[in-house]
Amino acid sequence: MKRWLVGLILLWAIESRAQAVCAKGYISLRKGPSTQYAVSWKVARHMPFLKLESRSGWSKVQDLDGELHWARSADLSTKARCVVVKGNVAALRQKPSPNSALAEIKQLDRYTPMLRLEQAGEWMQVELENGLKAWIHESNVWKPVMVQAINF
Repeated sequence: MKRWLVGLILLWAIESRAQAVCAKGYISLRKGPSTQYAVSWKVARHMPFLKLESRSGWSKVQDLDGELHWARSADLSTKARCVVVKGNVAALRQKPSPNSALAEIKQLDRYTPMLRLEQAGEWMQVELENGLKAWIHESNVWKPVMVQAINF
């Protein structure tokens, strides 16, 4: 009986899907799926999340720290490609190389969201909220990835 139950739970976990989403603008995340719940975090446009479930126009999302929040589904996009700084600071470069000159904005702080534009090896070209484009090493960012079902 225990083996059967463990197998069923494992199958459910494997079949579960998480979807990469980005904030469309400045949004308030909540502790539950309605405006009646307290705000848990206010985030800027392009903040990435993993969407775990949907309920009545709300989406349960997970942030880069593994914290769970609820966002209005209309405030999230599955089309944008976004990333966020995961360390305390991250350097921005003019070109995709560690030897390249620093960008106009030299570094970004933790939780700074960006729009991903293109990839060159281990480097990503990103666009900041102010329109500045620069390169950042992928080790400095967290990007949600869409999880597909795993078949055995």
